[in-house]
Amino acid sequence: MKDIGIRLREYRSRSNTKMPAIASSTGIAKETLYKWEKGTKPSSIEEYYKLKGYLDKMEVSLDEETFELVKQHPATLRIPLTSSGPAIPQSDGKAASGTVIFSNNEPELIVDRINAPCLGTVEGSIEVIGNSMEPTFYNGSRIAITRLSDIQSLIPGQYYYVIDTNWQGIVRRVYPGEKENSIRLVADNPDQLRHPPIEKGLDHIAAIFKVGAALIKF
Repeated sequence: MKDIGIRLREYRSRSNTKMPAIASSTGIAKETLYKWEKGTKPSSIEEYYKLKGYLDKMEVSLDEETFELVKQHPATLRIPLTSSGPAIPQSDGKAASGTVIFSNNEPELIVDRINAPCLGTVEGSIEVIGNSMEPTFYNGSRIAITRLSDIQSLIPGQYYYVIDTNWQGIVRRVYPGEKENSIRLVADNPDQLRHPPIEKGLDHIAAIFKVGAALIKF
């Protein structure tokens, strides 16, 4: 049986539900809920079953909502940038791929849906804009991307899609920066005067995606 704290954390990640809303619905103090989510075992059986009943109901509702969205086969997905929650189908299709939108004050990247098991774990694709990465990635070509959960797993010289705190994305080779807690973004275009390396502090980076492949046909 899954721990109630893990269930609570996963439900909040999937639904973007804030803890005060859950506290209001269950009558359990939000401070208590935060402790349970962090691993503290419930000391009140009554409160435990209150939260269990709430999650039983809300998880079923969330699963039904997700199923209905998936049935519509939306062309785009919303990927949370500040959590590890799953990609969510964008049912209205209003925001274009590569756009960062806000849902419940949480930033989400819009990506095109992609079904290519041969590529391994891929969360979606976006279009490359501009010629800074030619001849590797041409303007208008597409790249498959996956969220990078840990900045320490960056491999120097590999390709990444980096989103800064102004919610602008850029595809570059990434290397350790010359300054502490920074990275250097390098273009492939031979004209380095027009496309010079960019140094960015990690505190100005909102999210990093690993580039899994270039998609010639999409």
